[in-house]
Amino acid sequence: MDPAQPENKLLRKVSNVSAKGSFLERRLSILTTSRPTNEPSDQVRGLLGLNLLHEPSDPIVDFIFVHGLRGGSRKTWSASDDPSHFWPREWLPTDPRFKHVRIHSYGYNADWGEKKGSVLNIHDFGRGLLGDIHTSPYIRNSPGNPIVFVAHSMGGLVVKKACILAKHDPNLNELASRFHSIYFLATPHRGADSAQLLNRILKASVAFNAKDYVNDLIPNSGAIQAINDDFRHIVHGLQLWSFYETVKTNIGVSQGLIVEKDSATLGNRKL
Repeated sequence: MDPAQPENKLLRKVSNVSAKGSFLERRLSILTTSRPTNEPSDQVRGLLGLNLLHEPSDPIVDFIFVHGLRGGSRKTWSASDDPSHFWPREWLPTDPRFKHVRIHSYGYNADWGEKKGSVLNIHDFGRGLLGDIHTSPYIRNSPGNPIVFVAHSMGGLVVKKACILAKHDPNLNELASRFHSIYFLATPHRGADSAQLLNRILKASVAFNAKDYVNDLIPNSGAIQAINDDFRHIVHGLQLWSFYETVKTNIGVSQGLIVEKDSATLGNRKL
């Protein structure tokens, strides 16, 4: 038997996931920019954990930027690989209206393009974010300062999970009371169809392996249902803002939205 046959069989399986599979790969490719081969990934994507970007002389509020699927603590918030285009660090502090805002960016490994598999899920990412906020010397030394989250894509679900965990932990009551606002930027509150297709490809692929956090993003997954059910009980006092795409993206010969409006809109204002 030709030793290459099993691999060829798997490759055919990936190609036969359907025409939707190739469409998904084209669709998701716009979520990431090309990485220069001569630049280390941590310089392009950004560091993991909670990173201080700007410390004013008299901070009265903390902003925390949280990226989404295959993003990064720098990459998601940069117009290009040029460090001067990292706008939360380079541009935001120059705005007079932000002169008292301390700025952070949080990074976690949600790169579905990595070859190795991952058992990490949204719960793990949320717990990691909460832990870093709780242990940050900057945030701990400014008791009472409100905390504002700006979250893109899956990052919004990570922030929601962190808020839930904080509200349910009696030892974090003071910290939880400081969570003031969340800005959701195209967050798939009800999941994304593209995640279901991506999950199938990762499971069948010989080049990549399954990622639990991608499975969490499947529409109406158990993880999403649990987050939404828990979150509606702890939103009192939080200022919530949802932003969704209004312009379709050109993908080959077709156009589409990465996250549909119905999923990107939180939809629980009555609470």
